[in-house]
Amino acid sequence: MIGQVVVLEPGQYASWLSGGGAAGSLAANGQTLFLQLGCNTCHRFDTQGRGPNLVGVFGKAVQLEDGRTVTADENYIRESILNPSAKIVSGFKPIMPVFQGLVSEEQVNALIAYVKSLSQPPSGAAGTPSLISPGTKQQEPKE
Repeated sequence: MIGQVVVLEPGQYASWLSGGGAAGSLAANGQTLFLQLGCNTCHRFDTQGRGPNLVGVFGKAVQLEDGRTVTADENYIRESILNPSAKIVSGFKPIMPVFQGLVSEEQVNALIAYVKSLSQPPSGAAGTPSLISPGTKQQEPKE
């Protein structure tokens, strides 16, 4: 078995761990993967999706089909990616494919970072997702 060990300074390691570097942020990598896997066809940013809208969901309570309520934290999102039928969101059918064995741990972390980023207001604005699907026109809020 051949491998390599890379030793980094603490600051470099923190940057690498958060997805920093030439490849982009972890959340940006997650957005790219989200689009590549076709997640955006069901998890849309409007009410027309076959899956839950993920904007603003991170850290919030999620009502499940069986009546339970869970918090949409990193563990819940991870489980929802790898074994989506474990906890079905109320009002949705268990149609999401299983990604266990299809995505790496790094890819799961990137997807989680992307979902988390959808709950953070962009710099200088409030209430709109900071990352949207390319080609999606963002509507101005109505007053």
